Amino acid sequence: MLWQWANNSAQVFILDLDGTLIPSAEIDNLCFWQAVFECFDRHDPLPDLHDFKHITDSGILGEWCEGALGRFANDDENRQIRRRFAELLEQSSNEPGEYFKPLAGVEEWLLAVQESPNVFAGIATGGWGHSAGLKLELSGLDKFDLPLASSDDAIARSDIMLIAAGMVQELHGVQDAAITYIGDGAWDFEATRVLNWDFIGIAGGDQASRLRKAGANHVRADFTRL
Repeated sequence: MLWQWANNSAQVFILDLDGTLIPSAEIDNLCFWQAVFECFDRHDPLPDLHDFKHITDSGILGEWCEGALGRFANDDENRQIRRRFAELLEQSSNEPGEYFKPLAGVEEWLLAVQESPNVFAGIATGGWGHSAGLKLELSGLDKFDLPLASSDDAIARSDIMLIAAGMVQELHGVQDAAITYIGDGAWDFEATRVLNWDFIGIAGGDQASRLRKAGANHVRADFTRL
């Protein structure tokens, strides 16, 4: 094994996806807003994600529609946005750049988790489930078959994280496990404070500085030294 875990008690790691397992945060944001703006024939500047209360796909779309349109998206509009979003993500996988290539050390780390009898992992993403599944497929990380909770399950990130932890614990019959969330955004760190979970940041540059300024004590550039 590449890692030896701190002790023999059960440990659960809940993982963010975009920007944490794969460097897809920027392209994900661009494709999301292109799909939204195409649906409503808008040409607005890209919104600042920090302006939203719930930084999840369902939360962002709901808040933006309410503010920009004075109403929520209807079922047909929701379906159009989701379908177009997935199309744009798939198209971007053929463009220059490695948006869906796992970050350094991710696959080795997940293999180490699989080999450990008392360490378990799952994914809690602020994205929608269908787009998360596509990104896992494009990155090859779908082979790990991790339980996944998304903004199809809840709007608040902390609620999504709780659902993911429950899925992992139920799947593996684990109770009273120590839970750590691994994410790249300040909103990830804030959600762990709500839940009183441990946090590990995966970020570099300004993003890492923002996490440390928010109070995160453990920030790494990737998974190689996690």
